[in-house]
Amino acid sequence: MSETWIIILSIGYFLATLSLIAALIFLTIVAIELRRGINAFKEFLITTKTKLDPTIQETERVIEGIKTSVEDVNEVTYKIKQLSITVEKLSLIISELVLTVERLKNSLKFKSNALKSAIQVAASVFLENIKKGGK
Repeated sequence: MSETWIIILSIGYFLATLSLIAALIFLTIVAIELRRGINAFKEFLITTKTKLDPTIQETERVIEGIKTSVEDVNEVTYKIKQLSITVEKLSLIISELVLTVERLKNSLKFKSNALKSAIQVAASVFLENIKKGGK
């Protein structure tokens, strides 16, 4: 029985050795393929970076242009706001001027009517005095 155990243990040892050798070969192949995969991935990253760099630079230039345009728009908007305020003030001034001219016109009209009435009354009184005998 001990010989049977020795044969079974020998076969087990042989199978374990074969399994270990197969595992080492498998792990070696996996390591080589991983290395190839890693190198291919590095090449992909380098190629991608090379292709994306000009695009990134162009995008940065476009963003700078947009930033400049926004600043210009902000400046124009500020100037338009200032112009609007100035036009509003000018409108108020013109409105006051028109109102003042209207008041002056009405005042002159009243004075003209008063003067006209005074001249008519004076002429009427003068004519009455002439008719009465020159007194």
